[in-house]
Amino acid sequence: MKHLYLMLLFVSTLSVSQESRLTIFSEDGEAFYLFLNSIRQNEEPVVNIAVDYLTNDYYDAKIVFANESINQIEKKYLMAVDADGNRGEFVYKIKNSNRGRKLRFYSFTPFQSLMPPPEHVPLIHYNAVPLPPIQTITQTTTTTTTANGDQINIGVGVNTNDTNVGVGIHVNSGITTTTTQTTTTTIGNSTDVVIVEETDCYAMSPSDFNQALASIKSKSFSDSKLTLAKQVTKGNCLTSAQIAQITSLFDFEDTKLEYAKFAYSFCYNPENYWKVNNAFEFESTIEELHAYIESLGF
Repeated sequence: MKHLYLMLLFVSTLSVSQESRLTIFSEDGEAFYLFLNSIRQNEEPVVNIAVDYLTNDYYDAKIVFANESINQIEKKYLMAVDADGNRGEFVYKIKNSNRGRKLRFYSFTPFQSLMPPPEHVPLIHYNAVPLPPIQTITQTTTTTTTANGDQINIGVGVNTNDTNVGVGIHVNSGITTTTTQTTTTTIGNSTDVVIVEETDCYAMSPSDFNQALASIKSKSFSDSKLTLAKQVTKGNCLTSAQIAQITSLFDFEDTKLEYAKFAYSFCYNPENYWKVNNAFEFESTIEELHAYIESLGF
């Protein structure tokens, strides 16, 4: 009995001690600093980073690029748990779109399946202590020569048998002045341009989705199905697989396409939106959906 009690206590401790890990990488290789709850996590700019020991359900995140010409990204309520309250690794990528750089969800791995990050990804334990301001130092050297020094002019002229020979010597011992200017710039000031992104959406739980799917199926008319499907989708983020299931419920290709276009903006994992293609009958519909997504510039 005592051994059983200790084992149960150990399992309980493991479940309580679970935490999440946040991994962010820059798709185009632009180095950045990561701020969580206004506290900088990395001392040097990196192109990818992993932060563990995250025990809160959400964090306010800010991305400050080493290249000061790139606008900062700020995302409120970056979740550290999924829709069912499960912890694990949340991976985001910084994507450069037609509308500027965005922080986009990439993948989720449950806590029980977590592996150490790759060697090239720096792993940082969540830092709750503020670091010094980010500063860059630029030195500019200017060299100036003035002609106020001594001048020596020597001229010699010879005229023999209609032949003219001239020799001129000019010496200028000018003054050279070298000036070095040092400029210190602080990155991440409140006056910098910040792009504030909307709060992330997280996938609808399987149980809630199955209830919604049954409700949509129960509708007799295509218009009623479409109206309810849009209501469910707008109020909850769906995975690409869930969207594909709903799309398959419609009888007409035009209705399928209309819903698939509408649902894209509410997709939890848009990088897998290709799964929705299986719901269509014609290649032309797939091409039209692809062209529509491309036009959004995400």
